[in-house]
Amino acid sequence: MNGDGGKQYHFLIMAAQRTGVVNPLAQAAGVSHKCLVEIDGKTLIEHTLSAVVDSGLARRITISIEDEQPLREVGYVRGLMDSGLVRVCASDDNIFASVAAALEGDDSAYPAIITTADNVLFTPEMLSFFCAGAEQYDACAGMASKETLFSKYPGGQRRFHKFRDGEFTNCNIFAIMNPKALQAAEIFRSGGQFLKASRRKLIAAFGVFNALAYKAAWFKRDDAFARIGKRFGLNVGVVELPFPEAPIDVDNERTLGFATDILAARKAEAAPA
Repeated sequence: MNGDGGKQYHFLIMAAQRTGVVNPLAQAAGVSHKCLVEIDGKTLIEHTLSAVVDSGLARRITISIEDEQPLREVGYVRGLMDSGLVRVCASDDNIFASVAAALEGDDSAYPAIITTADNVLFTPEMLSFFCAGAEQYDACAGMASKETLFSKYPGGQRRFHKFRDGEFTNCNIFAIMNPKALQAAEIFRSGGQFLKASRRKLIAAFGVFNALAYKAAWFKRDDAFARIGKRFGLNVGVVELPFPEAPIDVDNERTLGFATDILAARKAEAAPA
């Protein structure tokens, strides 16, 4: 718990498999879910959960997954579940429905910070920075600039959202600060994969003009998010994270390698001289 009496949040960690998809990393590791793949001696979900717990920002943690049994195989996670800090909510067939299932109809679930189980490089400092920035919005997303990422990890991500004032990459952390902002989670309905989304899906989420503007990079980043927020009647924005590691989650063998090296370097820096 937060020892300094500061504000606390409901953290929602998305850990389910994509419907109909066998994750290659899980398959290679012989486990049922990617969140159970081990890196630097811990499963992915242990790394992410420990950052949340150590931050002192969590008054409640929900893990969205098809069934809780795989999580009970991990001692650290099982202990948090048995303590009551972590609960499990059954996931649905898309991210929007899973977020709604975990939040809808429960005003005490807000403010909610949503992230994914493969964000193993998150630190308490990163989470604190994001949560502080989220306070000015109804809903927001964490992003890092291409320059921030490439200043330390060229190639750390290969896909970027292009705006008139630069290129930015998603850090897979979002805030839904109040019940009325749940509708902003509509952006997850296509899985959050906007860089791969069809024009039809973008139009359904954002409207014709906003979808075209996004594809053509007509607006500056903050102006684009303000327009999206206006569509929902909400104050929607971006918290720009100044941490080069923040956009690197474990998606594939390449990013697994990045994360493994970064965690090893952190451990070496923390070791006594």
